[in-house]
Amino acid sequence: MTAEPLLRHVQMYDVARTAHFERALRSGAHTTILFASRRYDFDEVLARAVAARRAGVWGAFWYTLRNDVDVLETAEPLVARAAPRTLAAVFGTRLRRLIGGPRTRVVAYAIENKDPWQGHESLPLYARLKLRAQLGLLPLVWRQLDRIAYGTDQCAILYNSRFPAARRSHRRPEERTVAALPAAEAVGGPRDAVVTFLGDFSHRKGFDHVRQAWPLVAADRSDAKLVLMGKGGGVREAEGLAESLTSVRAVIDPDRDTLFAELAGTKVLVLPSQPRPRWREQVGLPIVEGLGRGCIIVTTSETGLAGWLSANGHYVISPPDDVDALAGALLRALADPRSPADVVAELPAVDGRVEAERWMLRAPEPATR
Repeated sequence: MTAEPLLRHVQMYDVARTAHFERALRSGAHTTILFASRRYDFDEVLARAVAARRAGVWGAFWYTLRNDVDVLETAEPLVARAAPRTLAAVFGTRLRRLIGGPRTRVVAYAIENKDPWQGHESLPLYARLKLRAQLGLLPLVWRQLDRIAYGTDQCAILYNSRFPAARRSHRRPEERTVAALPAAEAVGGPRDAVVTFLGDFSHRKGFDHVRQAWPLVAADRSDAKLVLMGKGGGVREAEGLAESLTSVRAVIDPDRDTLFAELAGTKVLVLPSQPRPRWREQVGLPIVEGLGRGCIIVTTSETGLAGWLSANGHYVISPPDDVDALAGALLRALADPRSPADVVAELPAVDGRVEAERWMLRAPEPATR
């Protein structure tokens, strides 16, 4: 019995991060990652392990022209700056097919939560003109797709508003929503009153709001501890708060083992994301990683998972900039009697991103007459 040939899968990312490489290593497919730029949490060792490579428009075109690709997973279709690279890669697969290459299926995983046609009024003239040209390519990107998986309901609503059924008659991909939730993991028993902020020390991630809210929390809960874990422009402020308050500890730029060890001792994960003119929290990787390790979540209505979190007993703040509401939510979360096992009991058996990828990579059903 001959083994099935390994699926040749190319993933395109506008911005690559460590989690992308970890997922590729767990995948059963032969995955190659092409990326345009790096996120702050870019692991060089893992990048080499998956042979990730930087590729602009021409690099993406030449790669797909020279290599057989069974499934091309594009960057997020509503990321305007990624559109030229996506179309170049698709064009490369089309040309390769003319010289005997395979028929490449084009798929996408989407979690975008901000309409790209909004919020760019304040950009300089040249940047506005460039963005408008890129936005003009998005309907063409849409028409290349065979399948698209949405990671949140809010994302699906956004795509349906921008590509309504009446405009999809030319080429309509298969669509499916799979919540971007982690799989349930084995967790320990009750935890101490530890709150962890994980991520970029920036205003958009709500770092400033956590700093302002914490004295209100500490005044009410003398046993509560705050861990500030991450890196970014606010490192100095994180270290300064840790030096001035005994209830605060800073963990700067942790490796993945340290990160997961800290989460294993965390009761409450806080990520109070704030809206920006051209950005909105899509999901929030810290939220996903915290849920998977049994943390109660305190966040804002900005995340695409806000609906699921509210429905499952987590704490979602609206409006997102209310510091008093943030302090109150943290206190309620610390007093929440649920154990880590109770938190993960609400999670799916299979990681949502993994389930979405399995569906995207699955061979289409044979056409019936």
